[in-house]
Amino acid sequence: MASLSREIGQQVGLLIDRNNTIQYVLVGTNREVLIPKLHRFALVPGKLRGLRLVHTHLYGEKIDDDDLTDLALLRLDSVSALPVNEEGVPQSLYTAYIMPPGSEKSYEFFTDFDPYDQKIDYQEFVKSLENEIENKTKQLHEVRQYDSAILIGVYPGKFEAYESMAELKELAASSKIEVMDSFFQIKKKPNPKYIVGSGKLKEIVIKALSNGVDYLIFDNPLSPAQAKSIANFTELKVIDRTQVILDIFAARAKSNEGKLRVELAQLEHILPKLSARDDSLSRLTGGIGGRGPGETKLEVDRRRINDRIAFLNRKLKQIEKTRNTQKNRRLKNNIPIVSIIGYTNAGKSTLLNTLTYCNTYSDNLMFATLDTSSKRIRFPREKDVIITDTVGFIRDLPKGLKGAFKSTLEELEDSDLLVEVVDASNARYKKHMESVYEIISELNISDKPMVTVFNKIDKLSEEEIQEIEREFPEAILISALYNDTLNELLKRIQSVLFQEGKEVLFGV
Repeated sequence: MASLSREIGQQVGLLIDRNNTIQYVLVGTNREVLIPKLHRFALVPGKLRGLRLVHTHLYGEKIDDDDLTDLALLRLDSVSALPVNEEGVPQSLYTAYIMPPGSEKSYEFFTDFDPYDQKIDYQEFVKSLENEIENKTKQLHEVRQYDSAILIGVYPGKFEAYESMAELKELAASSKIEVMDSFFQIKKKPNPKYIVGSGKLKEIVIKALSNGVDYLIFDNPLSPAQAKSIANFTELKVIDRTQVILDIFAARAKSNEGKLRVELAQLEHILPKLSARDDSLSRLTGGIGGRGPGETKLEVDRRRINDRIAFLNRKLKQIEKTRNTQKNRRLKNNIPIVSIIGYTNAGKSTLLNTLTYCNTYSDNLMFATLDTSSKRIRFPREKDVIITDTVGFIRDLPKGLKGAFKSTLEELEDSDLLVEVVDASNARYKKHMESVYEIISELNISDKPMVTVFNKIDKLSEEEIQEIEREFPEAILISALYNDTLNELLKRIQSVLFQEGKEVLFGV
């Protein structure tokens, strides 16, 4: 191999399996060899690839950065560099291998440099190394309890980066994903191929693989082309912010309509990325025995998804028809409707529970409740009001997800009063309010009466409370956990609704 490499003036490499069978012969340039997609040697989490690379170097180089990158990205058993002299004779043999997760170093090197006299029992060494990597990876997962992820994003400014990353961490926590690290870049626009630059993506993937991380989560939406490029770059699971929200929706939807809408949103999100997501098909290069079957199965999958989307749309139309009948009956009875709105995790469900003495599920998580919940509350003089808890809003809600909010958003159109709940303990509460106002504007309901309520004041200092009172003199400050803080809110609701003549008798 060394003689041939010198003769042609190009690096030559071999990928060898653990049975010492040569699986690939590589011929590169004078400076590098390019490793093809290793389809037949799929990467199993916590294990190595089962292949080692041995390749020539023509200028006396030892193991270089490109070698170490290939070693880490592809999880090779080892990488060996074979410097070749002018006569085509191997001068030495340098070998690097990956260290188990949690080690002080990412790589280590063999101390045998003589290509003709390697004293190490390579088979025994690789077996022992992989067992240690597997055990350390297993220990990490046992400690973590949940799947782990590294968060990635590209933003135009630092303030937006910190703010958006903090929210993505909350979304990951709501989806029971443990965040191991986060990376962001400040750029005007994301990289059109990888979101972040290829160098940064290499760094992130190597760190993820070294620490047994399960997911890469991008805050920026991934186009089908970007999803495919990143999938070709790494075999880690790759998702974006939209998919995290969809996962939360899928876990939290309880009603039949909620489940149908979430499934519809998921299918519509998956469809354009189908070729990129289907690993067994997207990596086919075509040719005899490959092109036809791959395309045929892909088309079958697409057709099945389209058929399911059509079925879900029909079911949802039937549900909407039933809901409209119920809504018309309620409007006929002229019972005022108060809708509790606000950013996700502001405390809307807790407020509904405290006002109506019910036990709607609530938790300190984003999108803890997805389905709309309505309860009656009686005011003095036998005046009834329907109070509706709505799903939380969130910034930059993808268009494909707005269908999952449809029933909630339609409820808002019939509301007589909006009660905006703001989490006063969240440092980003002003940005959250802007997002809520933006969605209200999109729904063309900005003209409806609205009461702004700052919640969780039990977590604030006196100075912080006074600052909110100065900036928002018309707002009401409460802690939804305590009844005695809600009197002013109840008086305001009664004043807005019944001064306008919307009086009804209980049971009409």
